[in-house]
Amino acid sequence: MAADTEGQSRYTRFDPPWSQIKARQMGELERGESRWDVLLETVPDPTVDAIRGRIHFISGNAHRLSGWIFLEWAEKDVEARFAEFSAQELWTLLGSLEAP
Repeated sequence: MAADTEGQSRYTRFDPPWSQIKARQMGELERGESRWDVLLETVPDPTVDAIRGRIHFISGNAHRLSGWIFLEWAEKDVEARFAEFSAQELWTLLGSLEAP
């Protein structure tokens, strides 16, 4: 958040530089004919001195992207939090991201 001229907080979008982004393939989701690669993106956020993370789902030309759902002190902590997701929870997250 940033302060406006009246001292009130306003939301500023987190938009990291491309050079700081890391992405790691975490596995695949398969159900019937549907197959998605699952990637975990992490990047340092100096405004809160922590690591942010979000999940990418890629299938052919289709790409779905979560918001920044992880915020941890270290990259290994983001990966540990990701590992807590079951396949069903990842399918549910993917379903919530699909275009209407």
